[in-house]
Amino acid sequence: MRLLTCHIENFGKLSDFSYDFADGYNAIVLPNGAGKSTFAAYIRVMFYGFSGETKRTETEKERKRYQPWQGGTYGGQITFTVDGKYYLLSRVFGKTAKGDSFRLQDADTLLDSTDYTEQVGQELLGIDAESFLRTIYIGQTECAAFTATDGVSAKLGNQMVETEDMTSYDVANKKLSDAINQLSDKRSTGKLAKLEREAHVLAQEIQAKKAVQEELDSVSNRLTAIKAHWNACVAGKLSAENNEEETTNISGQERFDTIQQRRFEKNLQRKYKGITGVILGLLVIVYALLAAGKGYRMLILICGGFSVAAGAFMLLGYAISRRKQRPEAKPELPKPLSEEQQQQRASEMETLSRQILQYSRRLDELESEFDTLTEKERKLQSLNEELITLREKCDIIQKTKAFLTQAKENYGARYQAPVMDAFRRYYRMLAGDDGTAYGLTATFEMERQEQGMYRDMGYFSRGYQDMTGLCMRLAFADAMFREEKPFLILDDPFVNLDEEKIEHGKTFIREIAKEYQVIYFTCHESRA
Repeated sequence: MRLLTCHIENFGKLSDFSYDFADGYNAIVLPNGAGKSTFAAYIRVMFYGFSGETKRTETEKERKRYQPWQGGTYGGQITFTVDGKYYLLSRVFGKTAKGDSFRLQDADTLLDSTDYTEQVGQELLGIDAESFLRTIYIGQTECAAFTATDGVSAKLGNQMVETEDMTSYDVANKKLSDAINQLSDKRSTGKLAKLEREAHVLAQEIQAKKAVQEELDSVSNRLTAIKAHWNACVAGKLSAENNEEETTNISGQERFDTIQQRRFEKNLQRKYKGITGVILGLLVIVYALLAAGKGYRMLILICGGFSVAAGAFMLLGYAISRRKQRPEAKPELPKPLSEEQQQQRASEMETLSRQILQYSRRLDELESEFDTLTEKERKLQSLNEELITLREKCDIIQKTKAFLTQAKENYGARYQAPVMDAFRRYYRMLAGDDGTAYGLTATFEMERQEQGMYRDMGYFSRGYQDMTGLCMRLAFADAMFREEKPFLILDDPFVNLDEEKIEHGKTFIREIAKEYQVIYFTCHESRA
């Protein structure tokens, strides 16, 4: 793929600016402030659109930053060729993305082409905007900042279908990390840590349940005993009151006894009359049988029989009345309490009443506390079950994340050697060193061996970081684009190098221009 021409209507400070690109090396030497970085950004934006659309400040929001200083149409055209076809790419930018217009034409016929859409950069190069910035677009301030994005990892395998999978890996890995942090028992905000703290507090509180149960039993037994004592006092008081009532009513009993005596005497008279009647009747009957004449005997016998029957009847009434009037044994009445004893009894019952109220209230409190502790015990059991489930879930997520990371590392390990070989080749050209002190991890992080151990590049000078970053970007470009090579944009990447390294850099640029179309921006002829 090669860029052919470009025309900028208005973009930042550039207006009505045209440039024809040559094959191989293109050196654009302009003084500081002339718009070199704006020109480089224009090429990127034409293929990938603006970055920082959601940012607030104008310096971060590219659409605002590159608005034409002088007004006019915001945009321009670029012609390029790929796979033997020529295209004219036109864009006009509005105040927002909704106001943008895009057109792709066949450069020969000027007919609209549907070979690519507004995502032309990603469709042409097979990498997203971030990956573009980390590889073939080498800005002056970002030269050292190399990162193997998911898009780069997918492009390494030259498997476009994997790009979505690699992006999904990044999303999935973040979600797994977030899930682990949310569940973690190591972080104070983690759900496991919160539940463990809650369970610990409940366990401490539940330890008091045994003591509450013992006190509950003790208070219950004490209350039962006091109530029994109180009931006994109440029974004693009632007996004393009954005894007092009996004493008060004694005169009525005497009157009743007098009446009973009179009835007894009357009944006794009935007895004597009955005996007399029987005896007289028997004498009359004897007389009739022995001495009376025949003419009067029957009459006398009848009279004697009546006398015996009348006497017997009266004796029978006496017997019945006597049985009814038989006196019953009177219960012995308890001795009435003295006034002092009654006062003592009243005082004791008042004390018992207060104790009953006191123990009843305490019993209610203990029962409520016991019920609360029982509920907490059930809650602790539920928490422990939830903790077991969450720990298992967290363990599964951690293992999944580890397996996913291992899979990505295994994927990267396949390209670790070829990328490192290309890096050392470029580093030898740029630094005059074979680059054996460098090592590349399976996650494509470059380290340099120093003082017996590999160290992160952040420990080294900016010059070393720039050289390493530049060589890494080109090594990845080689690995990603094995067939048709893309263009490279270099925005003065040698600014931090010393004179010796700059001379090596010139040779370096000539060499890579044999394979790539290089668009090199600089403000000084010595670096061109």
